[in-house]
Amino acid sequence: MAQKIAKEKGYSDVLYLDAVHKKYLEEVSSCNIFVVKGNVISTPAIKGTILPGITRKSIIDVALSKGFQVEERLVSVDELLDADEMFCTGTAVVVSPVGSITYQGKRIEYAGNQGVGAVSQQLYTSLTSLQMGQVEDSMGWTVQLN
Repeated sequence: MAQKIAKEKGYSDVLYLDAVHKKYLEEVSSCNIFVVKGNVISTPAIKGTILPGITRKSIIDVALSKGFQVEERLVSVDELLDADEMFCTGTAVVVSPVGSITYQGKRIEYAGNQGVGAVSQQLYTSLTSLQMGQVEDSMGWTVQLN
């Protein structure tokens, strides 16, 4: 129902908040959400209502290997107002940048190339290059088959 209402109002997706406090990020449809501020990438901790996606875990591992600080914790919707960028992760989308959000009537746009921030682009390129064998696998994720 939320998705239908959002589409009718011209939005492309829904950012779900927790059911108890109604202020902590949960996820976007079936994707995990990440918030970037400086060198810190925050994402909701896995606590029963958050999907423990493999792409989520992979992006966290890649971000840590690139020197980012990653925090898995309660992330307040208020933090979006001051974020440098946001992105979602999922099997189908890999990394999908968020160009803008609208919260309580206020629209926040994120800088970057048409909403594609530098961090989300770097993580997308790093992960997909690793998946496609274009760079050496320093993570130990790929296996040579004979």
